[in-house]
Amino acid sequence: MLKISNFKLRKDLNETNEALAILNRELAAKMINLAAKTGETEPLIEAVQNMSRTSNLYTLQNTAPAHIEVQKALGDTLFKLARKENDIAALEHAIIAYRGAITLASLLGETRLRNAAKKNCALAENLLSGERISANSAA
Repeated sequence: MLKISNFKLRKDLNETNEALAILNRELAAKMINLAAKTGETEPLIEAVQNMSRTSNLYTLQNTAPAHIEVQKALGDTLFKLARKENDIAALEHAIIAYRGAITLASLLGETRLRNAAKKNCALAENLLSGERISANSAA
């Protein structure tokens, strides 16, 4: 009886984790749309932080390519806003989002998405290192 109960608890936990991962993805997608309309980076930064905090919920069984696409879209949107507004925090969180997309793409074997996220992550990292050099030169 105990084994059946443990099995049911694990199954319920997996189903709950999957539902939470999907809700997180949907929330992040809504934040991307909001940022596109308002130009605000805070909702996007919050979405990146939420997805990073719940990264342990992603498994091969419950991770869809849509999760990768949302992570990459978060990175893309933050990167675009960071360049437009010269926003270092947005740039740093774009890199975090790209790294999350790279990790998930590696988990699923999504080579195309992984390569696109790696390319954009490298661009963001180069821009960030340039910003830091400029800030140090000005000081």
